[in-house]
Amino acid sequence: MDIIRRIGIGIEWKRLALLLVIFNFHFSIFNLARAQAPGTAPVKISTETQVMHGKKYYVHIVEKGQTVYSISKAYQVQSYDAVTHVDIHFLHPGDTVWIPCRGQFGSVGTEADRQNAPAPKAEEPVAKPAPATSATSAASAAPAKKKAKAEPAPTVMHPTPRPEAKQAPAEAPKLARKVGRTLNVSLMMPLHLDAIGSISTSKFDVEQRGKKSYREFEFIEFYEGIRLALDQLAAQGTSVNLNVIDVSDNNPDVAKNSFATRRAAQSDFVVALLLRDAFAQVASLAKDSGVYIVNPMAVRSEICADNPYVVKIQPSLEGQVAQMLDNMKAERPDGHLYIIHSGTKSEKVVLDELKRQLDIRNDIRYTVFNWSQNAKLSTFIKSTPGCSVLSLYEQGKDKNRVYAGNLLNRLAAFKNTPPVLYTLNDWTREFTDIDFAQLQLLNYHTFYTSWDMTNPVHVEFLKSFRSTYGSEPTSTLAATGYDLMIYLVKGLHTHNTDFWKSPTQTLPELISPLHLGRSGAGLENDQPQLFRMESLRFIPATNN
Repeated sequence: MDIIRRIGIGIEWKRLALLLVIFNFHFSIFNLARAQAPGTAPVKISTETQVMHGKKYYVHIVEKGQTVYSISKAYQVQSYDAVTHVDIHFLHPGDTVWIPCRGQFGSVGTEADRQNAPAPKAEEPVAKPAPATSATSAASAAPAKKKAKAEPAPTVMHPTPRPEAKQAPAEAPKLARKVGRTLNVSLMMPLHLDAIGSISTSKFDVEQRGKKSYREFEFIEFYEGIRLALDQLAAQGTSVNLNVIDVSDNNPDVAKNSFATRRAAQSDFVVALLLRDAFAQVASLAKDSGVYIVNPMAVRSEICADNPYVVKIQPSLEGQVAQMLDNMKAERPDGHLYIIHSGTKSEKVVLDELKRQLDIRNDIRYTVFNWSQNAKLSTFIKSTPGCSVLSLYEQGKDKNRVYAGNLLNRLAAFKNTPPVLYTLNDWTREFTDIDFAQLQLLNYHTFYTSWDMTNPVHVEFLKSFRSTYGSEPTSTLAATGYDLMIYLVKGLHTHNTDFWKSPTQTLPELISPLHLGRSGAGLENDQPQLFRMESLRFIPATNN
């Protein structure tokens, strides 16, 4: 026990040290921004203008001795309203700064300058400009179509089923700015850096940490997975600047301010591990700025509906259902499917999608079975040997645990002709005391599985994680952060902005399959991976 306690203390101290490093990084950047003094060189107001995304900007070419502070002061705007494509603290002569014109962020320039400035061309917005060294090159950005703002998505657990008649996929929006030798990535996520002081490091509290949880550690493994990916990319010669932005509240105003003041719009892409309201706000801002924004955990396809810059990493419900049904038909062509539910609203969306696809394909016989009539389940299964059971039951954590045990006991009773059990969520992760022997007997199939110790990619990742952080990951967050960073950074470095037009690539170093296709206007992972249990471990399920 003493060894375990010492290991636990080491892990918590290592996590705390990581958070303090992030906090110090933010504090240093904040102080550097505050300490920036006005430039000594005079600033002449430019009359060269450019329209970007429906907003008019002055194009200012930096001269020796000028800073963002002195330039913004001359144009009478806040320094964070200025748009640059380099580090704002190290401007060089010839760099370009775009300053918002009057009526957008504040009064700009003298009255004579405003009268002589050309009128904004609201009907011909242009995409975000490429880094330029002259006003002429900055003004030559290619035009892009103006997009409508996204409507808020309904509050559901899973995406609303798509209609049978599908529209043609939207084309990727055109981007003028090319990817540089070093990618700039912004990461927006809840780190709760302002609450670090509340963490107790006393021996008693560390030993009792299983009884006390800290918000600061809730999503830290996602950040840790991203850091491992950046380390691997750096070892391969790929450079990435990571701009970490702490957004600890699901508050649209806080998210909006963080996006603006921390220069997220100047990134090659933004990763936003945020709750619904905060993500909706920054997704709208990303759309206006022409920067791609990645949602790593959402399952709702609506977030891609009318925003071409949204990238959804989790596979859709539609894709998961289709893969399950294909697998059922391949493994048991003449089998009957029983869909178990309990009548809750959270189950309805999944049930509707199942019915929609089953009715379209018309090659699988199925029965929708309410668990309230569970006494009849054995009779049905006896009458249809070789059947499959798909469980949608959702009544809350405690009831789900009791239900899972009862269902396994019922199904495992058919030792000679057991049905095949399917679930969307991995029960081996949800219920730590689940009976693996019963799952094995039922040839259990599911998504989002545990680590496969026969997979060298999984083993190598776990070794790296343990070596770096002193423990193994407790959730899939670490793997998700690692995969999305490897996939997107390599794609952009290989294909530049053409990657967004057709972001399809096969990377053997990924922990889970990732393949982006058009969903609505945005991009979505269209390659869910179904697994089945064999010899008490998970292996990919095939439809052959």
